[in-house]
Amino acid sequence: MYWIREMQSAIAFIEERLLEELSIEEIARSANSSSSNFQRIFTIVTGITAGDYIRSRRLSLAGKELAESNEKILDLALKYGYETAESFTKAFSRFHGMTPSAAKRRASELVFYAPLSINIDVTGGLIMKRKLIPNVPEIPYDGNNAAFFITLLEATLKGLGEDCDKAKLTALSGEGNRFCWTDGSWAFGNEVTESINETPFETECRVLSAIGWDAKYITVQRDKDGRFMNTGPAQIRRDFVLSIDRGYPVLMRYISHADCDLNVFFGYEDNGERIIGYHYNNGFEAGVSQPADVSTPVTWDDWENNLAGYILLQNKADTASERNTALSAFHFIVNHARKTGEIRGKIVGFAAWESFLSHLENDDFTKCELSVTTDHYNDLETPSAEHRFIIYCDALCQIYARKGALPYYRSLAERFPEWKDELDTAIQALDDCGSYGEFLWGQEFTFDKAGFEKFKTAEARKILADAGREAMQKDMIAVEQFEKILRKEGR
Repeated sequence: MYWIREMQSAIAFIEERLLEELSIEEIARSANSSSSNFQRIFTIVTGITAGDYIRSRRLSLAGKELAESNEKILDLALKYGYETAESFTKAFSRFHGMTPSAAKRRASELVFYAPLSINIDVTGGLIMKRKLIPNVPEIPYDGNNAAFFITLLEATLKGLGEDCDKAKLTALSGEGNRFCWTDGSWAFGNEVTESINETPFETECRVLSAIGWDAKYITVQRDKDGRFMNTGPAQIRRDFVLSIDRGYPVLMRYISHADCDLNVFFGYEDNGERIIGYHYNNGFEAGVSQPADVSTPVTWDDWENNLAGYILLQNKADTASERNTALSAFHFIVNHARKTGEIRGKIVGFAAWESFLSHLENDDFTKCELSVTTDHYNDLETPSAEHRFIIYCDALCQIYARKGALPYYRSLAERFPEWKDELDTAIQALDDCGSYGEFLWGQEFTFDKAGFEKFKTAEARKILADAGREAMQKDMIAVEQFEKILRKEGR
């Protein structure tokens, strides 16, 4: 990662000028960063602030010089950046646990803080156990939660040196051809990966198996009082530490995080007491702010208590043939689209389309306020117009995600010419269907009072519903083409 390199440059800059007057601003410039961003990243990468690092290194060298020379305390105080002997003595005593005058006779007890060196492990300093996997790419977030699992997986695999095909991952996982809706409810979470899994980690298992990765899937079970049942914090920390020590990031599922069901972690400190990863969606509020920059890693404390499960990558295995892999993807897409039963209270496929469009056209907004200032949307008896608007937008994110799989289908059409006619038809239909995900914005529905007012009107929503029915027909055409290919192949 670029910030690993830049922090090492900053440390080299500090070491070269350790006895000079240093400002955070000039150190940050040496790392091609702003002061605030530099300080945040430096602390994440090294586990210590830049100011504390400079202070520790200077006091460490001052102790060594006191023990090995006859320099006066005042002279050394001035040399190492202290204005008076008193301020130097106070800082020296806190750091070494002894006064400067005792340094010569107790030299063996002096603290030595070594220069930090960042590669994958952070070494030096006092005794510490900290590790980072340095090549996990930054994880972009465009507000589309439906496709975020694929982005996380892509970053994880690229961090392992794999040449990932994101469009292929999107198709194999089902994220590029799914639809999920909660009938009669306004709960978040329709767009997340877990919403289409009948068993825990079903989607993740399907895609990792398809690309040849063995993985271990752990669902953390708790009793009604929240106590761990099948594992515990110590075992969880060991799992994370061992995986990261092997160079494998860990995919983690939260207990309650409807808009972010997974995250990826690629570092730890203090033997797993804290873990390090990106914090996507940090501070993002629909209509108020843009998705946050998630290029800066964040350290989590007490993280085990928000853990619902996690995925430990084991090793790379043989993969199925490209033909069988594609046919398995088509089979899942068709089954999902045609499914009539619910998945944990949610309906999927064409049944979800029908319910979504019926809600959209016939929704009753007469009792809805435009917006409600609360973080507990799901507890409201009558969700606001703003809240309902966001739920509909989450559905549109699912539909728009169809465009993400199209390059993979195009590659299949070239590789398997016997499927070309069906795939060309499916590709055009899915492209048209996916465009419906952007239709809302083209009709000037915005995340503000005017947009919510417009969305409350039956006339405006009728336009959206009619366009949605056309999009659903396109989705049906695509599924029919996948069914034709399966019949050709005797599947």
